[in-house]
Amino acid sequence: MLTCMDTLAKQIKNLPTSSGVYLFKDEYGHVIYIGKAKNLKKRVSSYLVHKKTDVKAATIIDSSYSLDHIPTATELEALILEARLIQSYSPKHNIIFKGGQPFLYIMITMGKLPEVKLVRNRKRKGVYFGPFIEKTPARKVFDFLVKTFRLKLCKKKIDNGCLYYHMGICSGSCRPDFDKQAYLDRLELARKSLAQGHKKFLAYLKKQIDLCNSKQEFEKARDFHKYFQAFESVFNVLETKPSLIDTRIKKDVWVLTRDRKALFLFSERDNILKKKRVFYLSFAEHEHIEDLCREYFVSYYRAYQAPVAIVVNFNIPYHEKKLLEDFLKAWHKRELPVSIIAVCTEEQARDDRVLDSYNTGVMRMALIQAEQELAKHIALPKALKRLLQTKHEIHTIDCFDVSHKQGFFLVGSCVRFTDGQPDKNKFRRFKIKTVKKQDDYASLREIVSRRYKSQENKNDFPDVILIDGGKGQLNAVQDLFPDVTFVSLAKREETIFLQNFPRGKVLDQKTYAAQVLIAIRDYAHHFAISYHRMLSNVIEE
Repeated sequence: MLTCMDTLAKQIKNLPTSSGVYLFKDEYGHVIYIGKAKNLKKRVSSYLVHKKTDVKAATIIDSSYSLDHIPTATELEALILEARLIQSYSPKHNIIFKGGQPFLYIMITMGKLPEVKLVRNRKRKGVYFGPFIEKTPARKVFDFLVKTFRLKLCKKKIDNGCLYYHMGICSGSCRPDFDKQAYLDRLELARKSLAQGHKKFLAYLKKQIDLCNSKQEFEKARDFHKYFQAFESVFNVLETKPSLIDTRIKKDVWVLTRDRKALFLFSERDNILKKKRVFYLSFAEHEHIEDLCREYFVSYYRAYQAPVAIVVNFNIPYHEKKLLEDFLKAWHKRELPVSIIAVCTEEQARDDRVLDSYNTGVMRMALIQAEQELAKHIALPKALKRLLQTKHEIHTIDCFDVSHKQGFFLVGSCVRFTDGQPDKNKFRRFKIKTVKKQDDYASLREIVSRRYKSQENKNDFPDVILIDGGKGQLNAVQDLFPDVTFVSLAKREETIFLQNFPRGKVLDQKTYAAQVLIAIRDYAHHFAISYHRMLSNVIEE
């Protein structure tokens, strides 16, 4: 009887030597890893060869029961197909950015009174336009449509109309004399503008102007003329292509730190660096760290638009560099090519004799910032210990907050941060069950108790439980688990309360440890607010 390992080995043996995509599956047929290869047989066979020395290969092989493959004509086709399949399947062993939907859609809802919305997914029934990869232009188009056609629906009821109505944005749904048909006619124009494209839509508006004039409907003709002028102007702006010089001054800079434990991503413009992401790497002794860096690189740009220039300080072989440049252009349907510039070593980045002095200088600045950031990150557990005067270093913090809307839709949140980074697998949301009216103290006590109620959660206490609030919020919960350090953080003067500081201690906001506590508190607050908004919107609809 064949074992799953025998089955895998047989399937690998029968793979073609062409380029393509391979899919490892578990015992239930779920896809757990997707990869691409220039030579399918050679690439997939390497998983068996390196199983004993490569943690990633061992994890994939040990979790797999079968293998599928899809041949492609070229390696570039394989890379594009791999990206599409990863988006579809979200395999657990691929590096995937799950921090949010990177695309936006403009949506027109269904129902008696449809409306236009800007959304991140296609969960509800409606007419969708998109997805739009570039978020800023998508938001500008949405705002333009709402303002031009007065499409904002107001949930208020005011005889004389709300402030937005008098600003010419609200549709007038707040007034008793709301003209529903006129609103629907304007909404249909917005739909046509998105569906037809600018040339056809401008021609349609021109035709409507002539038709209204022929019927002597001059007021309608005036409105169509106003729309025509507005759309002609906005289409000219949207169609203006940035010059090559303008686009070339924008760069992404990827920096692998000296200790090879972190990968930083900066954006650079006019010699100013802004941190975008930090990836803290975990890898076994025999794993190739530069392969892992390239995997993060490709995974990131599957989700996010690439600039025309990307500077990296880890090695990318010439053939793969050209392949990635072609992929980034094709995947995001760019007109301008993408250039990947490798400043391969720290020595090169510090050597003024390197010919590409500008990118070398950028990399040198990025390295300095990354090293400084990493030093603060490494020292954070000790800094938090000193700040809170605890016996042990602080690595994990759970932060709780409650939110409501005028006493209704009571919800709570818990976010976990480990060494200053969000651990989203440990985030929790709660509907308040035992509290029927606004009572922050009782609500906090409920959600903190529920978070650690099960035996599994009891073994997963953090080093510190942080509460959004003051002394009263702290007193409401600190007796629940006597062995855990409870801290509350009040927004007023950013004051912390805990057993060591019963009268409170104002944080020095210039210190990194204080900044981290404030950021975690604010994160939990927004996480709770987003939940009660979601619940209230569902009920209102």
